[in-house]
Amino acid sequence: MTLPFDTCWERVERAELHRQALIKIWNDLKSDDIYSSETEVDENGNGKFFIRTIKRDWLLPASLQLGEMLYQLRSALDSCVYDAAVLEFNQCPPPNDEQWNFPICATPAKFNNLVRRMKKLPDNLRRLLESVQPYSGSIGRSEEIEWDLGLTLGILNDWARIDRHRKLHLVGTAISNGNLSFISPHGSGIESCDFQSGEFLLEHNSEIARFKIRHYVPGTKVLMNAQFTFEIVVDEAPRMSKLQDISVAMILSISGVRELFEQHYGVKR
Repeated sequence: MTLPFDTCWERVERAELHRQALIKIWNDLKSDDIYSSETEVDENGNGKFFIRTIKRDWLLPASLQLGEMLYQLRSALDSCVYDAAVLEFNQCPPPNDEQWNFPICATPAKFNNLVRRMKKLPDNLRRLLESVQPYSGSIGRSEEIEWDLGLTLGILNDWARIDRHRKLHLVGTAISNGNLSFISPHGSGIESCDFQSGEFLLEHNSEIARFKIRHYVPGTKVLMNAQFTFEIVVDEAPRMSKLQDISVAMILSISGVRELFEQHYGVKR
């Protein structure tokens, strides 16, 4: 039996398929194929450690899966409003069927401007839409985490719009954590090692750390063992975002909105 808001369910499931495809692309990569490392040490024992990206052809299929995921999630929101209009007016299609979409706005003024175009918008549906706007302060909750639901919808809306007109800045990878260990010649040692602050965005040639070797003998080979965790990042507003975290938050947010609509209209599964 078909129920209202089934389309939203189905689109979220499609989005999850694209997310899993993106994860597979990432998991199938071998770090030695896409990165190389290099150490430079001057005659005074002052050194630098670099990581270079040597393979970036995985970014195109990853960008495709990301774009399809965003499309399905953004469309899932619009389908909620369409189904709500069907319930409100007790007819399918509803009056002015092309106008029913889910506005996502950064300010109340922009929201008011957009909903004016939705003729015969019922007040209760308007309140429902406004309750999850980016400026609303609405919070999403699951068993383990809390997140800003409205802000997440705002990011989804912006990224989906950007992806329609140009490729998102899926810049590749960043180091989220890890460490370097040194194998120093006998009689020498590491006097200091300073990492760059924050996460390390890996584009082409990235300096990860600077170090100083105590009692360094010029020409001596320095061996380093790098153990880092890499993550895909998207360099778009509001900030550089870890794709894994934001994609999960988006899917949870759409599911939360769907549940809100179902509760409001008394749809039980």
